Amino acid sequence: METPYGEIEGNMLTMSFSSADFSVASVVAAVREHLDVLTQMDVVFLGTATEVPAGPTPVFRPVNVQAIFEYTGRGDAGEVLEKTYRIVWQGIVGTFPSESEWAAAKKDFAQFISSQADLLRARIEGVQE
Repeated sequence: METPYGEIEGNMLTMSFSSADFSVASVVAAVREHLDVLTQMDVVFLGTATEVPAGPTPVFRPVNVQAIFEYTGRGDAGEVLEKTYRIVWQGIVGTFPSESEWAAAKKDFAQFISSQADLLRARIEGVQE
């Protein structure tokens, strides 16, 4: 199975998402949806992480969000981690908000970004005076 948004190495699965599409909260909600199944499959959720950009960046630059899993059982890790990959995506689909909720969240996020930009402009203007 090809995992276009993940990589399996040994007994580890690293799934990758863009913060432009998914927040850490939405990824964790998807994992939580099926955590009991993953536990029965001997898969441990090790957590999520975001990329920390080096140096200055624009106000909003999407970063990589990763979810990391480890297979602790016996047997074919690849097969179990491929199933884990499918289960997590199933959780994302199952927990993703409706279009109206998503639009409202994106609007709120856009307002947050705009407010950050206004604050940065004010600080720069204050330093220049």
